[in-house]
This record gives sequence, structure tokens and C-alpha cells, in this order.
Amino acid sequence: MYLRMLKKDLKRKKTMNIILLLFVILATMFASSSVNNISTVINGLDNYFEKADLSDHFVINTSNNGDEINDLIAKKSSVKDFRREDQLFFDDKCLTRNGKKLAEQSGILLALSIDNAKINYFDKNNEVITEVKEGTAYLTGLILSKIDLEIGEKISLKIGDTEQTFSYAGIAKDAFLGSDMMGNSRIIINNKDYEKFTADEKAVENNSAQIFYINGYDQKELASDLSDLPNVPFNKDINLIRTSYIMNSVVAGLLLIVSICLILVSFVTLRFTISFTINEDFREIGVMKALGLRNNSVRGLYLVKYLGIAIIGAVIGFAISIPFGNALIQSVSENMVLENDNALIINIICSLAVIAVILLFCWSCTRKIKKLSPIDAVRSGQTGERFKKKGFLHLGKSKLGTTGFLAVNDVFSSPKQFGIMTVIFSVCLLLIMGLANTANTLASEKLLPKMCATKSDAYITDTKMISSLIGGETTYNEIRSEIEQKLDENGMPGKVHSEAIVFPLIESNDKKATSAFMYCADTKASEYEYTEGYGPKYANEVALTKILADKLDVGVGDKVNITLDGKTDEYIVSALFNSLVQLGETGRFHESVEIPDKLLSNVLGFQIDFDDHPDTEETEKRIEKMKDIFDSKYIDDADGFVADCIGDSVKDTIGGVKLMVLIITAIIIIMISVLIERSIISKEKPEIALMKAMGFKTGSVIAQHTLRFVVVAITASVIAAALCLPVTKLCIDPVFSILGALNGVDYNIRPVEIYAVYPLVVITATITGAFLTALYMKKIKASDTSDIE
Repeated sequence: MYLRMLKKDLKRKKTMNIILLLFVILATMFASSSVNNISTVINGLDNYFEKADLSDHFVINTSNNGDEINDLIAKKSSVKDFRREDQLFFDDKCLTRNGKKLAEQSGILLALSIDNAKINYFDKNNEVITEVKEGTAYLTGLILSKIDLEIGEKISLKIGDTEQTFSYAGIAKDAFLGSDMMGNSRIIINNKDYEKFTADEKAVENNSAQIFYINGYDQKELASDLSDLPNVPFNKDINLIRTSYIMNSVVAGLLLIVSICLILVSFVTLRFTISFTINEDFREIGVMKALGLRNNSVRGLYLVKYLGIAIIGAVIGFAISIPFGNALIQSVSENMVLENDNALIINIICSLAVIAVILLFCWSCTRKIKKLSPIDAVRSGQTGERFKKKGFLHLGKSKLGTTGFLAVNDVFSSPKQFGIMTVIFSVCLLLIMGLANTANTLASEKLLPKMCATKSDAYITDTKMISSLIGGETTYNEIRSEIEQKLDENGMPGKVHSEAIVFPLIESNDKKATSAFMYCADTKASEYEYTEGYGPKYANEVALTKILADKLDVGVGDKVNITLDGKTDEYIVSALFNSLVQLGETGRFHESVEIPDKLLSNVLGFQIDFDDHPDTEETEKRIEKMKDIFDSKYIDDADGFVADCIGDSVKDTIGGVKLMVLIITAIIIIMISVLIERSIISKEKPEIALMKAMGFKTGSVIAQHTLRFVVVAITASVIAAALCLPVTKLCIDPVFSILGALNGVDYNIRPVEIYAVYPLVVITATITGAFLTALYMKKIKASDTSDIE
């Protein structure tokens, strides 16, 4: 009997049931895939590190004094054991295909012999790479994400005066430097090929690099003990490497938020459908009660229907969630070894959970059946009494016209029905706006303070210039003079300065750390942003990030000892600030501090301030001209500089999620508009027929129904616009906090995109769904006034 009734009911309300089924499918699909992906990324990361044999601590040295660093590490009592991986570094101009640069990459690249490998590297099949044939090479995934390179294609590498051609053997997964945020790629080659490079004295002198993988008895003690290594560009523990993969978890987390919103939307839609069905079936319910059926029996009939829809939707959603989840995590798994033995079980549990929650929700929503009695079948579901006005608008005083008045009045007369739609549309819009604000901020000059940089007309982050500085081929002052000379020769005179990064040892309260200290002799420390205290005014004052200050257990006014180039001096902490450099472990010297040129071996980039202060349009023209002059694409304005520092892949990943959510939102809004409009038409069929009998044209009635949804969409857009910034801060600030910006960031809100484009998408989707569904009213005739159903 139940199955027979279910079959008839499903046929009777096809549109509503199909849309409800689609919501269940979407909810199951997203819930299963996102929970599974989060489990895969979070749990899989530790498994990946274990399989790669990563250590507790990592030190990167980019000079030919590797033996000295090696001896210093060996003497540390906290060191349990360590491995040394010798390699050569180079910039992206050294790696070519058909005579052209293989790919643009701002960070340095590393050439490694497979025989020198001290951790495990994996191929595309997650097998450990143990051998590389002579004349072939593997590349790690970051650089490959920017190009299309087929197996067997020829690539050329030049280090020093030696150039070799390799056949591309495939992707190599690098657990240490493989995340997008680390920004470094490697080429793994045969030992004989590597020895040809090391036979070149110029390459050994200028391009030597070592990575030390260090294990200790206690991680905190090890980090403190290793903090006095002299001027190494990277000296961090495994927690930072784990944090560098945060964007993979963030994307999975964003998808989980989308899933939760979809499930909530499904429940709201389900509640509306059940309520509408019960109101429509008042006769049947009254008759069943008159025949002696109890409340639970009647509720059971409805429960069977939604159980059927939930099971069908969950089964389909479960089937789709597997390939969908694999597609979502594909970009992550390309650079990681991710294995989840419980993937199928998680998908099944999530699907069953969706079914269970839907049934519980249905049982709760059918409580209204208890209030219905046999007499309701006689009264047509109404008591015949109403003690309040249906609306507060008056047609005589309205300037909206008949159609506009009826539409607005209907919305205000049914606040619950249209209020639910408004909430759903607002939530969908807020999701898109939050993602858009995040993606836009990651490529905005508003992040300059968090990058410890000031505003300039142009920025050069060319890897060849920076790597020649790191390798000691040239000095900072030589590069700066060369840039200024070329600018002057081409009619664009300007001043060049850089935010240099030095790595001194800082000590206080028996705690030590080696952190990135920013230094610029051409700006004033007071020009930067601080959260507490004041910028350093004297040479013996420094500013520290809150993260670094907490690590040393100091605050504003406390004293710290800083060892720079073998000399230790006492400094006063004058200010605290937030920084995204080195994930928040940063400091800043006063501009008058004397730092030897040999320590200025790394810079964020070269900032250019033109003498004639051109406007934005002229600056853009000069930037394009400079790209030809310096033969580099890494010349940008402030927005481009920030995007380059953060990593384009991070911004692009969030942008991709934003686009996907935008498409899903448009589909959801269309479905909800169709569902509710179809329900309204079914409910108001006699009223529509009466309006036609009174002389209203079909087009006018269709316009009235469509305008209702337009009012809802506009209201939702206004609410979302008002809540846009606080909701973005609530959701995204914790992510920036992990990256070092403890107090959040100043978000870049693009008014046209946020307050015009996205609301317009929602309004358009709403009109599309409502208008196409409202066309059904053409079938309703004036003679249908007697049809109460």
C-alpha cells in the first residue's frame, strides 16, 4: 500500500519531487566528497610526510659554505641525526624548451641528483623514484602547473657555463618543497648528468645549495639550538611545512561549507514542500482521520514518500560523489601522495547520515498533521476566521501600479514563505562574495603592510636578479645602480630600493630564534604598520611580530639580544606588528642600522619610485616598457607584486572555487524559484482564474508572480551586501591568522563585482526560474474559479 501511494504521489507532483530529489543529490554529493577530501588531506598529509621520510627540522643554505653549516649542525647536542642533500640552484631563465623559457616562476629552482636524494620522491603512480636514466629528468609539480609538458619532450638546463638537454620523464612529488606556498621547484636528474654541472667551477661557486634534514630528541629544543646558524635563508621545523599545505585544506573546507549550506537549503526546501503538501491535502488527511487513522499512521504515509526520495537521492549522490570528489582533489593529489583507505566507508556514512537527518526533519515537519481534524475536510482547510490585516499596503495610496502593488503586497502578506527564500538567496550570495573578497585581496596592494613593504610605482621580482644576489655573483648596490641606470637611459628616471631580508639570531629569556628581519635604508621604520607601540625611532630599537614576540616571551619595552655578522647587541622592542613573511615570524630594524652588504643576500624585490610621479595610466605603460628593457615578465604594480609574493596558484585555486560556487548558486536559485512558483501556482489556481475572469491579462498575472521573486532577490542582495564584509572576516580571518596576520587583513572589496555583478546574477537566475514557471498560467482559464485544488 505504501509503495503504491508513493508511486501515485510521485507522479502527481513531478516538478516538486524532481527538484527536491536534485537537492538531496547535491547535498549528498557535496557532503560525501568534501568530508572525504578533508579526511584525505588532513590525515593523508601526515602519511605523506612519513612515506617521504621528512625530518623534524629543515635548513636550506644557498652558498658554497655547506661544510661549515654541516659542522655546526653536527656539534649541536639536540641533534639526533641529520642528512645533507647537495644540489644546485638556478632561476627560471635557465630552464628552456625550444629556446624559450619553460615557465615563469618567481622562486629559485633546484637541480638534484637522484643519488643525492635524502628523502623519498614519488612519481605520478605514487611509487618512490629510485632511478633516473641518463639524459632524462623529473620535474616537481609547481612549475608543471603552469605549462603543458608531454612525456619525452626535450628541455634544456643551463647552470654556470654548462648546458644540457633532457628528456622529460614525468612529474616528481616533493613533500618538502611541493606545496604552492613554498614556491620552489626541482629538477631531478641522473648523477652522471649532475656531475657535468658540478665540474663547472662557476656553477659550484655561484649556485651551490644544501638542504639539511635534521631530527632531534625534542622539536622545540632542536629549533632553539639551531637558531644560531649564520644567515641561512630557511631554518624552520616541520610545522611550517605542514602549514604550507593549508590552502589544500582550506579548499576542502570551503567545499564543506558549501555542502552544509546546500543541506540547509535542502531542509528549508523540504520543510516548505511538506508544509505545502499538507495544506493541499487537507481533505485527504481529514477523511483519513474520520476513518480512524491515527496521527502517526498518517504521518507515516508522508514519511514513506520522503524516505523514497531521500534513498534515491542519496544513492545517486553517493555514486556521483566518488568521481566528483576525485576531480576536486585531483589538483591536490598531483603534488601529493594521498591515500585514503576509508574513502568508500566515509561516503557511505555521509550518505546514510543525509537520509537519517532528512527523515528526522520530515517527522518533525509533519507535526502539523496533529492539528488537522475531520472537520477541516468540510471547511476546506480553513476556519473561516481572520483577526488581522493581510498586508499594510493600500492600493489607493500606492504608486507602483496594480501589478507592482500586488507583487509587493504578496511578499509582505506571506513573510514566512518569501522570508525563507530571502534567507536562502542571502546565504548563497554571501558565499560567493566571501570567496571573491578573498581572491581579490590576495592580489591587492592592501596586503602590502602585511608583506612588510611600502607603496611604490613598480616592482621587479625577477628571479635572475634575485638569484644572482643570493649566489653572491653581484651585490645589492650593484643591481640597484644597474636598474637606475637603465631607467635613466630610457627616459624613466627613478629611485630604486628594496626590502632586504636578513636572518640574525635573536635571544631573550633563555629562548632563541632565527627569524626574517626586514631592513630598508631608504625608508623610515615609522612608515610601516604596527598594532602596538611605535615604529623604531633609533638604531637600538626593533619591531617584532606578535608571533615572534610570544615565542621569545617578550613585549613592547622588553630587551632582546640580536647577533648580526658575529656581533651581539642589545635592542629594545618598540612595537609589535603582523606579517605574512615567514608565516609571521618577522622583525624590522631601524633604517640607520649598519648591515654589511654581504648580509643583504635576499630581497622581496626591487621597488621603483619614478621621479616625475606619473599617473596610473602612464605607470602601466612604463611597466610594459620595462618588461622589454629588462627582458622579464616579473615587473608589476603593487597588486601584481602582492599576487606574486602570495603565489598566483593560491589566488587561482580560490578563484576556481568561487566560479564553481557561483554556477551552483545560480542553479540552486533557479530550482528554488521553479519549486516555489510551481507550488504557488498550484495553491493559487482559483485566484489566478478569478483574476483572468475580472479582466487581468495573462501577461500581467505572469509579471505579478515574477516581480514577487525580483523583490525577494533584491532584498537578499541588499542583506548580503550589508553582511558581506563581517561574514568574510568571520570565515577568512582565521586562515590569514594561521599565515601570520593575527588581526586579520584589510579586504579588497571591488564594488562593481560585489554590489552589482553577483546580485545581478542572482536576480537574473531568479527571474529565469520564476518567469519560465509562471508561463504555466497560460493553461489556467477563467472557468477554473470553481477548482479549489
